Amino acid sequence: MNTSNKKESTFVYDIIAGLTVSFAALSLGAAFGTMSGRGAFAGMVGAAIIPIITSIFGGTRLQASGPTAPMTAVSALVVAFAYENFQDKIFAEQFITLIFIMNALFLIILGILKIGRFIQYVPQVIILGFMNGIGLLIWFDQIKRLFGLGDKTQINGSLTTNIIIALLTLGAIYLIPILLRKAGVPQKVRKFIPSMFLTIILATIVTSMMNLEIEHVSLGNTVSSFGEFWNTIMLYFPNNAQLITSDILIHALPFALQLTLLAYLDSLLTSLVIDNMTKEKTKQDKELIAQGLANGASAILQGIPGAQATIRSVLLLKEGAKTRLAGVMVGIFTLFGFLVFSKYIVMITSAVFVGVLFKAGLDVVDRDFMIAYYKNNWKYNKLRNIQLFFIVYSTLITVFIDLNVAVVTGTILFFVAKKYMGITDAEDDFSNVESEFIQD
Repeated sequence: MNTSNKKESTFVYDIIAGLTVSFAALSLGAAFGTMSGRGAFAGMVGAAIIPIITSIFGGTRLQASGPTAPMTAVSALVVAFAYENFQDKIFAEQFITLIFIMNALFLIILGILKIGRFIQYVPQVIILGFMNGIGLLIWFDQIKRLFGLGDKTQINGSLTTNIIIALLTLGAIYLIPILLRKAGVPQKVRKFIPSMFLTIILATIVTSMMNLEIEHVSLGNTVSSFGEFWNTIMLYFPNNAQLITSDILIHALPFALQLTLLAYLDSLLTSLVIDNMTKEKTKQDKELIAQGLANGASAILQGIPGAQATIRSVLLLKEGAKTRLAGVMVGIFTLFGFLVFSKYIVMITSAVFVGVLFKAGLDVVDRDFMIAYYKNNWKYNKLRNIQLFFIVYSTLITVFIDLNVAVVTGTILFFVAKKYMGITDAEDDFSNVESEFIQD
């Protein structure tokens, strides 16, 4: 009797947690799909498929994987490169799918070769820096879209209107939880009112009622039936012999390696956070293999790649998830929402997703080190200034050169400095750092 009640209780917790996180997964999936250039459809495919596979086969027992801001930033470069260099749309799409499949294969190979343990050698200061760089790249990308800068085509419609909508969207995501709390809405009710999802709905209703002449979101490669979907999969699968040439592979390899490095870092760093919360130990190589399988499935189904998502994984645990079923339900509920709401996605204005992606960029950027640096007056602390140098270095290299270069050169330089200068790495969590007034 007690065992039956316990199983029933566990099932309920998993269902509720999965449902709650699916709202964020669906919203971000559509936004990341739009940012990637492949369309909201591709983002929602990844948001639905990836968590199901990783939750079943992954090395982290409780997690929520899917498209992430860093992975999408690189995916956007892939899509832009393909369409700039290949006039034939089918060839361009096959090139994109090829890179995403290469990423999946590389992750599986890393898992088989048991490379997961090397995550411990990447310094925290380098991680903080390249995450800052990714956040800045996301902001720059959205600013370029708003103003039509560089290689970006400006979002159609009034510039002023689009800017106002983007900023109001960003503000509403932060404001809604505060208003609900001040209105006395109980926590057990508030958790079912995700601010991002609600903001998108409200913004869409308001902009639709006002009948604004501005750009709306594109679904991308949409399908209206299973037969059409299957034909799309076959059409864009990289089976063209011209793709398997040295010239094409030379262009594809750097992108695939960037995605692989990001998926490796994103997934295994998130697993460390989850391990700390659950007091469990991720099977890192198993996690890499599962992420590879998930990204491969998403690529074949014309989705975008992803990784273990920190915020969604933490939210899943905070909502009371008990078993792997919770992560699976994130994908199932997202898939259901995708099938039900996909035809309404085109009603969302592009500026709304710009605001959502500004929020995603803020979530990626680390603020804890700089807050601790300021509060603890670390400008007189030699060690903290060296740590700050490495954070700034990897941030700038990520933004202006390349993520791979930032991580590899930053890690090498850090260990050289560690050997000859005796420096130490930054803490994983600055919330527990006490005030220091050490002057060197």
